[in-house]
Amino acid sequence: MAINGVEFDEELLAGLVAKHMSQRGHLKQPTLTTAFEIYMHEKSAASRKKFRDNATRDFNYFLAQFGDLTLQELRHSHATKYRDAQIARGLNPTSVRKHFATLNSMLNLSFKHLDIDRLSPFRGLHIPGEGEVKRYMRKITPELLQSVKSRLLNRRTPYKLLALVQLNTGFRLSEPLFARRDDLVLDHEIPHLWIRRNSLSDRKTKSSVRAVPLVGVSLQAARELHDLSVLASSEWLVPRYAKENGNASCSAIINKHLRDLEFRSHMFRHALIDRLKACNDVPTRLAESITGHSSGGSDFNTYGTVGYTLEQKRDVLMRVLV
Repeated sequence: MAINGVEFDEELLAGLVAKHMSQRGHLKQPTLTTAFEIYMHEKSAASRKKFRDNATRDFNYFLAQFGDLTLQELRHSHATKYRDAQIARGLNPTSVRKHFATLNSMLNLSFKHLDIDRLSPFRGLHIPGEGEVKRYMRKITPELLQSVKSRLLNRRTPYKLLALVQLNTGFRLSEPLFARRDDLVLDHEIPHLWIRRNSLSDRKTKSSVRAVPLVGVSLQAARELHDLSVLASSEWLVPRYAKENGNASCSAIINKHLRDLEFRSHMFRHALIDRLKACNDVPTRLAESITGHSSGGSDFNTYGTVGYTLEQKRDVLMRVLV
């Protein structure tokens, strides 16, 4: 075949045309990159560095293995191959699950945004070894808690005060750490701390938004944090750690300080939950209104789970006081 007086092989031309049409069709189809861009644009948490870094890392791992597939090409087999590759490189099954949670959320959101009627291939994927690998945690005894308390009361600093607030509330460290100063209500018959959404903290579930009474050394520590915040003229309760990486750095220094006691920051929460269970007569919903868990089906009022007041919560916390 001649084009502009130049002879070309017909099979060669047919192949070039077919490749060109295939590439054009591919470019018109939304790809994994399209899904990632939608995810980062639509998720409010994308304004935070840690969220962006984790999401970008998980996306890039998958992209490096398979390239920028179109969403139409994406199959369950890609998810299983990715799982196997991550486990083969030594990643903990729990970490693999976190990767999948990001990718699954990304695809679900992009399918909804693009009106694509299909299920994410990352849903409900089995991960070998998940749940079998558990971090060692020392048994939490009353004696251990007293030792931890004594250690924290010596030469109090903001990170020690935060840990003391956790001691009788079971807070996640991020909850008091990312609280605003006006979330702390001290001029109330029952002093309490509000846990709610702000520019540093997403409360992912309705049950996590709540007011928790402060008792014992937790109340004392909260008052000291309030005074330090006032001195610093800060809107945040703990200005030293009220930043994107504040949770990680504070957790690390608490863990280092309590290392010889084999106690870590997240154990305050486990300890309070254990003490509540040991009471045997604390209703599950009342316990959840303190810890911020939810077993589903709850309604909420101004202080947390409906039907439970600050007074009721305080009375329960006084029973398990350290």
